[in-house]
Amino acid sequence: MLGSLLQWPDFSVRAQQPEWMDTELVSQADFTRCLDDLAVVNRLTRAAPPTLAFLARLTAGWPAGSVLRLADIGYGRGDMLRRVHRWAVARGFRPELTGVDLNPRSRVAAAAITPAGMGIGWHEGDLFDWQPEARPHVVISALFAHHLDDAGVRAFLRWMEATATDGWFVNDLHRHCFAWGGFRLLSTLAGWHRFVRHDGPLSVRRAFVADEWRAMLADAGLTADVRWHLPFRLCVGRVKR
Repeated sequence: MLGSLLQWPDFSVRAQQPEWMDTELVSQADFTRCLDDLAVVNRLTRAAPPTLAFLARLTAGWPAGSVLRLADIGYGRGDMLRRVHRWAVARGFRPELTGVDLNPRSRVAAAAITPAGMGIGWHEGDLFDWQPEARPHVVISALFAHHLDDAGVRAFLRWMEATATDGWFVNDLHRHCFAWGGFRLLSTLAGWHRFVRHDGPLSVRRAFVADEWRAMLADAGLTADVRWHLPFRLCVGRVKR
C-alpha cells in the first residue's frame, strides 16, 4: 500500500486517461453514493468560496431585487447551485438558476435533494446544444474543465464568452504533486467511493497549471483572471461589464 502511494507520476504534462466516472455505467444508487462522497470532498476542500467571491465581484453595485440568471455546467449533485441560491437570496437578488449536465443520473440525484421552492432547472444534455430562453448573466463550472481535452476547453471558453452576458467563472484544480499525493492518501484512509479514490488523483493529473490556462485563453482570443485558491484550486474568471 505504502509503496503504491509513493509512486509519483510526471506532473509536467496533463494525464490523458479517462476517469471512471465518465466511462463506467453504474446504477443510480451507486452513482449517487459517489456524488455524496464528492460532496464531502468539496466541503473539506472549500469548493464554494472562490465561486461566491467571484459572484460578489460580478454583482457589485447591483440593486436589491435584481434577477441573477446563472448556469452551472456539470453540476453533479447540484451542491453549488443550492449554495449560490442561498447566497443570492441573502443579498436580495432573485436567482434564476439552471444546471446543465450530460449525465441523466446527475439530474435524478440533484433533484431529489433540492427544495422545490428554489426553482432550479435541470437540463440534461450536451452544453453546446443548450438553448436557453434568456442568456444567463453568468456561467460557472466547478471541477468540470479538467474532464475535457485541450480543444474542448478552448471551445468551452469561447462558448461561455458567447453565452454569458456579464461574465463566467471556471473553478478547477491545480495540477501539483502535493495535491495529488495528499488527496490519494486522504481518499484511501477515508475509504471513499472507488470512483473518488481513482478519479480524484487522476483529476489532479488532468488539471492545468496557470501558464496552460493563459495559453488557452490566448488561443481563444480572451483575457481573464487566473487565480490560485487554497487548497490547490486554480480558477479562471472574467467579468465582462
